[in-house]
Amino acid sequence: MFLGIGALIMLISIVWFIVLSFQLGESTGEKVIWAIVNFLFQPLAGIIFFFVKKAGLVPMILGIIGVLFYGYGMFTSMSEVMQQMPQ
Repeated sequence: MFLGIGALIMLISIVWFIVLSFQLGESTGEKVIWAIVNFLFQPLAGIIFFFVKKAGLVPMILGIIGVLFYGYGMFTSMSEVMQQMPQ
């Protein structure tokens, strides 16, 4: 459950940052580079984008929350798998 919620929140954050990249970029190259970096390296790219462009606080927080939910979901699902393994 947490895995899916985390993935959905991260997807929302990524799309939001891509839109912000195209809105706030000064040149076409800068827009594309920020969009690609935000797509590939969330939430670290979102944190850097926030400090460089001074915009995107809400999607940055959403990205961090999404990663935390995703990590917790991954951890709990792996612990269930490990418990079911034969000893």
